[in-house]
Amino acid sequence: MAMPRYRPLHLCLLILVIYTTPSIGLLNGTELLKAACNQTSDYAFCYATLTADPNAGGPQALAGDLANAALRLAQTKATHAQSLIPLLLQNATTSLDHNRLQMCQSSNNKAISQLSSANNDFNSDSLDTMVEEINTAARATNDCLNEIQDKGTHFSLLATINADLIKLYEICIVSTRYFTVEDLY
Repeated sequence: MAMPRYRPLHLCLLILVIYTTPSIGLLNGTELLKAACNQTSDYAFCYATLTADPNAGGPQALAGDLANAALRLAQTKATHAQSLIPLLLQNATTSLDHNRLQMCQSSNNKAISQLSSANNDFNSDSLDTMVEEINTAARATNDCLNEIQDKGTHFSLLATINADLIKLYEICIVSTRYFTVEDLY
C-alpha cells in the first residue's frame, strides 16, 4: 500500500492551521471569560459576576483568575449565609422550620470548611482535590437549598444565597477546565 505523499506546501498549510486554530488553553481575557461562562448553567450570572472582578474581567485574565474570583465570592457568600442562619433560627415559628434551619446550619458549616480547604488546595496547585472539595461544598449547599426552597418567604434570602453559591461553585469548576501551565505559577 502506497503512503500518501505530502508536498511541502501541504505541510506548511497544515502547520499554519495547527498554530492559528484557537485552542481552549490559549484563551485569555474576554474570550476566556465568554468561553467559560458559555459552559455554565447561567451565562448572565457568570459574566456579570466575573466582569465585576478586575482580575477576572481584565484583558489578561487567565483561567486561574476566573476560578480564584469565583472561589473568593463563594467564601464571602457562604459566610453571609452563616451569619444569616442564626437570625432565621431565632425567628423560626415552627419546629419543622427550626429543623430545616439546623440542617442548613450544619450544611453551611460543611460548605465553609470545604471552601477553606479548596482555597488552600488552589493556592498549592492541588486542583483535583480542590474540585472534589468544591463538589462536596456544592452538595452540602444543595442539601440546604432542597430543604428551604419554596418553603416560605422567610427562607427566600437564604435560598437565593444558596442558589448563587451553587452557580459560583460551577464557575470555579468550569474555569479549571481552561487551566494552562501559566495558571499554575
